Amino acid sequence: MANWSEIPRELVRKVASEHAETMEDFEEIGKLTHRRFYSLSKHMFQKINLPQHDDDDDDDDDHVRYFSSKGWLISVSMKNRNITLLDPASGKVIKLPTVPLNMLRCGGDWYDDSYLGYFSKFILSERPSSCDGDFTVAMMFDGTQQLVFWRPGEQKWTKPVVDFDINWVLDTCFFNGEFYAIDHLGKVMAFGSEISNRQPRIVVDLIDKGVLFEQTDGKFYLVEVESKLLVLHRHHLLLEDDEINPENTNEVCWTICFEVVELNVDDGKVKSVEGVGNRAIFIGLNSTFSVEASSGKRGCKPNCIYFTDDNCEHYHTEILGGESDMGIYSLDKGKLIERFYEGPSQFCFTTPPIWVERRGNI
Repeated sequence: MANWSEIPRELVRKVASEHAETMEDFEEIGKLTHRRFYSLSKHMFQKINLPQHDDDDDDDDDHVRYFSSKGWLISVSMKNRNITLLDPASGKVIKLPTVPLNMLRCGGDWYDDSYLGYFSKFILSERPSSCDGDFTVAMMFDGTQQLVFWRPGEQKWTKPVVDFDINWVLDTCFFNGEFYAIDHLGKVMAFGSEISNRQPRIVVDLIDKGVLFEQTDGKFYLVEVESKLLVLHRHHLLLEDDEINPENTNEVCWTICFEVVELNVDDGKVKSVEGVGNRAIFIGLNSTFSVEASSGKRGCKPNCIYFTDDNCEHYHTEILGGESDMGIYSLDKGKLIERFYEGPSQFCFTTPPIWVERRGNI
């Protein structure tokens, strides 16, 4: 058997990136990196090995950003621009096409360290391990405000063909056989599918409906809860420069409340929702999801929204900081009931904290 330590490092990298199919393969021929996962049900941290992209000559993975959807992780590397889908539970690895720079760039000069900042979310239609390879990945770009899709067997990411404008997309979800997205102005779009036998369309404009004011703040999220599509409106309080604590400059943007409405995707009608019963909703840079919480087995509170800080612009500057806006909002009490972290930033700006949905427990 070959001794990988005696093979030139560049060749090992090439073999690992082009031929490794599972985490065991990566462990055999390349390096692994560690990530810590906190279990809400077990109240403990677990260190999990993840394959390292080896984009640089150093031994860390500061140049890799992670996202999550349906229990899978999506990693994006900087210099080689590798995109990898991996399952922490089974070790399965799926390599996705790279993204051409002209698809990401808005114009101007290109810098390698800007690459990771262009990605905002990845959303899976199904868990790849449970659908025999029949799944779709949706990817959101923060830089060019685009949404693209990929399916197994395709060689590149594809933009949706629609007859309406797609603005700055804030969230996307897969619901009733098709992808839905919501932009920063509260417009909900559907992208159709052969399964649902529907064409791409505008489902509703929440400003035209009178649900939102024309000048609104915060962010929007889409989530399926008990076979219903909900729209979450997260309201932020942005501090002025003279209000920022000089000893903790990452406290610049706070979540103050949430509004929830149910959307009928057939007729575009919406109605206010006071709560989500025994469900808990998880939002952030992960794909938005909900879980059953009343049994206590998952370690989360029912009728609550668990949120992390997804204001990415605050992670990329030492002046503004970021990362403090994480906690639990009770829909029943109509207020924030717990903050996860307060104090100086201790998180990696490359991969901010995200929720990872797991089979069985969180």
